[in-house]
Amino acid sequence: MDCVFCAIAAGKLPAHLLHEDEHFLVLLDIFPLRPAHVLVVAREHAPYLADLGTPARQRLVDQALHMGEALRRAGYGRQGINLLINDGPDSNQHVPHLHLHLIPRQRGDLAALLWRILTRFLPFGRARIQARLAREAEQLRQALKREP
Repeated sequence: MDCVFCAIAAGKLPAHLLHEDEHFLVLLDIFPLRPAHVLVVAREHAPYLADLGTPARQRLVDQALHMGEALRRAGYGRQGINLLINDGPDSNQHVPHLHLHLIPRQRGDLAALLWRILTRFLPFGRARIQARLAREAEQLRQALKREP
């Protein structure tokens, strides 16, 4: 199976890993739409939400809430975070493995978001984005340690 998320879960590919538990890996999206764009990735290979095992499906929202709180503690998405699951290829799901996006937003960022949607997979500026991801990963790991 050539699944990027399964390879990350198996330790065969690198990732900016923020958290992991028995059901999920939480990592930064390498093609972020906005700063601190986080993915909650199912450990088990499940192309669709309906394919995800019941225990993980029941924990998904709790994990999203947990990460949303950490994002806010780190200063991202204080007034809003998009939660998004693309469930199947016709919904713009690029990797056929269940993952939930947490996309921190801020007032007035729509133009930047739309531009990033159009350009996110272009190879330009990758080194700059990788450096930013490393900084964001460290900020979010620290925020996870400061849980209330």
